[in-house]
Amino acid sequence: MRRARGFTLLELLVAAMVLAVVASLSWRGLDSVARSRDAVRASSAAVTRLALCLQQLRADVAAARDGGGQLPAVSLGGNGDLLIVRLPQGTDQPLQGAPPRDAGMLQVVRWGLRDGVWWRWSAPPSASRGVLLGAMRQPQGEALPMLDGVGSIGYLVFRYAGTGSLQQSGAWVNPYSAVDSASSPAQQMALRTPAGLRVTLQCHAPNLQGTITRSFLLENRS
Repeated sequence: MRRARGFTLLELLVAAMVLAVVASLSWRGLDSVARSRDAVRASSAAVTRLALCLQQLRADVAAARDGGGQLPAVSLGGNGDLLIVRLPQGTDQPLQGAPPRDAGMLQVVRWGLRDGVWWRWSAPPSASRGVLLGAMRQPQGEALPMLDGVGSIGYLVFRYAGTGSLQQSGAWVNPYSAVDSASSPAQQMALRTPAGLRVTLQCHAPNLQGTITRSFLLENRS
């Protein structure tokens, strides 16, 4: 009689063990790929949000205007908030030679750090000096969270050493530089309206960490 052929119990156990090991390794590989994909997506989202935040700040600085008196183009307010007096959005000249819409109106924009979140307040545009000064003293208008995971923010402004033909050199200084110490209106304007703004962020978000420094040119200084 021919002997019946088949697998022994030991062979089946060994095969099952091998399949279990292969399945475990495959699952770990898939899990690692999924985690890496999620991490890349989270990092990409954080970088995109940072880019949009800095793009908005750049737009605010580009539209900054000195309003005279207590309405400097760029200054620091309470809580270390960055205050920007700017033309309202949509006031650029739509056609060549046409007057800007809402002529004479200004808008106070405030950037402030609250509990690790960088917020932006945009007060309603106004031609009233009292309304604008009120917005300089405290946050008003719509508030939007621009960037989270921010530990601290530092600001510097670039000021030239002189006025007119003497503007040969300059330096990054504290925005609290005294304007009243200037001896002439031209020097006061040079101090009130800096040539540039530098922002330094200390970020500690899971997907955005380290020191980020950006410099912005104040294109409309006169």
